[in-house]
Amino acid sequence: MSKINSSTPNYIKANRESWNETAGVHLKHYVEELYEKIADPEFTTFDKVEKGIFGDIGIEGKNVIQLCCNNGRELISVKKQGAAHCVGVDLSDQFIEQGQKLSKRAGVEVEFIRSNVYELPGLLKGQFDIVYITIGAMGWLPDIPAFFEIVASLLRTQGQLFIYEIHPILNMFDSEKGDIIEDSYFRKEPFVNDDDVDYFDPSKKIEAVSYWFPHRVADVIQGCINNGLKLTHFEEYTHDISMTYKSFEQYEKRLPLSYSLIAEKK
Repeated sequence: MSKINSSTPNYIKANRESWNETAGVHLKHYVEELYEKIADPEFTTFDKVEKGIFGDIGIEGKNVIQLCCNNGRELISVKKQGAAHCVGVDLSDQFIEQGQKLSKRAGVEVEFIRSNVYELPGLLKGQFDIVYITIGAMGWLPDIPAFFEIVASLLRTQGQLFIYEIHPILNMFDSEKGDIIEDSYFRKEPFVNDDDVDYFDPSKKIEAVSYWFPHRVADVIQGCINNGLKLTHFEEYTHDISMTYKSFEQYEKRLPLSYSLIAEKK
């Protein structure tokens, strides 16, 4: 296994506190309304990209785990499409509690585990057909090599990793300043977020300190290669899935704002 940096536990502890604070803001901003919407049998969080990719790789009857699942609303959508055993993992106690309530309200069975991804129970190894990662998960992970070792260990042979993520080129920009380059694409040290506004509710500030880790596309691809995961799909898109860089969609000279990747365990 890759050696996790000695400071990783401190980063994780700080991010857990930040996400627990954030959960209360999100509860009032959209989750209470989501409790009603999610009961609709037709409810889904999938956009056109996810519908297409999940349609291609297939969901029905498969075991799916979502890492850094937040309140699990995407995973509940997976379950509604006919997946078998679904497991959501998140650092935040409060978001896990929301996920449990949302799945009950949706009338589907989803297992939620409060854990950081580097300390998952060993009994999960080799149990999943799909590992699902989406919207902002990667930036909270301090050790990408160790993360991909864990991903590979969770997958069955011929299981698939599906990532639908914010494009890391956006780490070069401050969304409030537009297309002015603020940081190097090759930055290694984490961004420290202190007293930042919430991305769902800009009127609310999150006082707990959190850490965001920039990773290159190459880090993601090499993580797959190093752990026997063969890339079968990679695409970049001009649409934003983060709710932070929507204004970038209007630029005449377009940036890649999101990407999708599929890799299969051989």
